Amino acid sequence: MIVLSNPSDAEELLGRRSHNYSSRRPLVYAGKYLSKNLRLVLLPYGEALKRQRAAFHQMVQPRAVGAYEDMQDTESLRLLMNLVTAPTDWSHHCARFSASLVFKLSYGQQLGDDDKDLAALEDILATLMKDFYPGAHLVDTFPILDRLPDFLAPWRAGAKRKHLMEVGLYTRLTSEVRTRMESDLGLECFAARLWDQQEKMNITPEELSYIAGSAFTAGTDTTAGTIEWFLMAMVLYPSTMLKAQEEIDLFFSSDTVPGYSAMNDLPYCFALVKEVFRWAPVAPAGIPHYSDADDVYNGFTIRKGTMIIPCIWNMHHNESEFPNSYTFDPGRFLKSPNDSPDSLTEGHYGFGFGRRKCPGQYLAAKTIWIAIVRVLWAFNIEPCRDASGNVMNPDPDDCTSGTACQTIS
Repeated sequence: MIVLSNPSDAEELLGRRSHNYSSRRPLVYAGKYLSKNLRLVLLPYGEALKRQRAAFHQMVQPRAVGAYEDMQDTESLRLLMNLVTAPTDWSHHCARFSASLVFKLSYGQQLGDDDKDLAALEDILATLMKDFYPGAHLVDTFPILDRLPDFLAPWRAGAKRKHLMEVGLYTRLTSEVRTRMESDLGLECFAARLWDQQEKMNITPEELSYIAGSAFTAGTDTTAGTIEWFLMAMVLYPSTMLKAQEEIDLFFSSDTVPGYSAMNDLPYCFALVKEVFRWAPVAPAGIPHYSDADDVYNGFTIRKGTMIIPCIWNMHHNESEFPNSYTFDPGRFLKSPNDSPDSLTEGHYGFGFGRRKCPGQYLAAKTIWIAIVRVLWAFNIEPCRDASGNVMNPDPDDCTSGTACQTIS
């Protein structure tokens, strides 16, 4: 195992040498049994990965992302309404905002008000984030344990049970899309495009369901987590909130909601969003890569089958690149006055490296931008107070552990 804390090393190995470092370590529990080797994020480098990434790319490339602005507009307004109605449920509203948007993009329908599908999604995410990280299951460290019969390997039954639950959800949702396509020839969503091109892409119905489901799950947890970290940053660094609000107030009145047309007019807000990505990366240790062949780098021999972990947290808190790195300071990203929407993903390393870079990075960045700017336009974000009226500031160290890192303060 190699942990990379210097971005130049990650760019060289995972970027320029990506042909050798774009695979994933074979996982018995999460890969073979939980996902049946169909989940994009766990696929080894090969034809299956290329097929799935090609399918994703047509939906989330920068040119396509602009077509989703109406959906992002609607869901971000719903987020504001939910925060007005029940401000203490902010965590749930963040999760529902991201899930509703990705659900609409993936399946062409609104997420049900009963939160049934949202609850099922959260159950899948809660276990998935733990099940595929290194050391989560002994069988992934010692694959020979997979030879044990079922009665000596209860973990196998558990993984299969989880698979049936999630594939049942994914299959039901994509089957519903196919049924609606018969009466709605113009239905536009990720799953509908997959059905239209199923034969061309040579994917099975189960693989198709997992591709759409992966978009649903991957786009929910990280987006919600980033918005939650933004809320914490505003509580801990109120001066940055005031600067952003002053900038917004120069262009928008109290009854004019900011939109995407204002991105270039709000440089401080733009920088603030990039600083949120840097200050609290929701995947602080990235997703481990895996070497397919022996290699030599800077005098070190890297053997085939080595796990390469890009430690995003260390990269984002490198004092030489980001002075006073633990301080939330959007000013560090105000150096580029001609930023384009695509550059929200630049200047930090939160979306990964090389051929395993997050395929939905542009969609996620724009979604987070519109949510943050509109929340700043609509609200003052302040800390809670106890029964005596004393301020209760949150603690950034009070967060979840594992692949995804979310605040729980």
